[in-house]
Amino acid sequence: MELTLKFFATFREAVGSKIVDRSFPDASTVGDVLAALESEYDGLAGNLLEDGDLKPQINVLLNGREVLHMDGIDTAVSDGDTIAVFPPVAGGAVDCDRAGDDGDPSDVRADGGDSRDRGDGEADDRGDVADADETETRVEAYRGISRRLAVRYLRNLGGDADGPDEAATEVAGDGWRASVAADEVAAAGAITLTEVTVTFEGDPAVLDDLIERFGRKAMRAGG
Repeated sequence: MELTLKFFATFREAVGSKIVDRSFPDASTVGDVLAALESEYDGLAGNLLEDGDLKPQINVLLNGREVLHMDGIDTAVSDGDTIAVFPPVAGGAVDCDRAGDDGDPSDVRADGGDSRDRGDGEADDRGDVADADETETRVEAYRGISRRLAVRYLRNLGGDADGPDEAATEVAGDGWRASVAADEVAAAGAITLTEVTVTFEGDPAVLDDLIERFGRKAMRAGG
């Protein structure tokens, strides 16, 4: 059977291509495919599987669905399937929680920016900037868009989601991942609005561009 394999970030470098079409025996599983890739590419050896399971923090999507939500490495694959493999986001963690220490989304503007004064007389537009080899986490809140629309925007920005737009909660791209959630919040009186919270994780420079572009899309959608 023929499979389409998609690789991201350091895995793409190891393979030398973003997309590879490969033949595998019928009745293969995700684990069989990953083991074959480790054998074929030196840069993938030991980076996909560990102790008979997926290596921690590795994301593997089968036709856009996270295999951890299926049967893991035992998930069966079929002719024509697409498997996307994402490495861990590199570096240490720097938490730039844009919703504030108390998690209050009212501290976040509708366009995703942080309206709070950080104490030096100027609002911090992006949080503390980490070194390029570190990972940042940034939490942004948006009103006027749906969770489904947020997932679609992230797909359009180069991400692969863990399911269809209406069901997906995780989207991953080159150097970034995003978790999407939505809640109904009070606006005025009995009026409620949908507030979408997106937790971005990745390389700070990548997030700067990604969040700006996502914010522009969200602002246009929200009027």
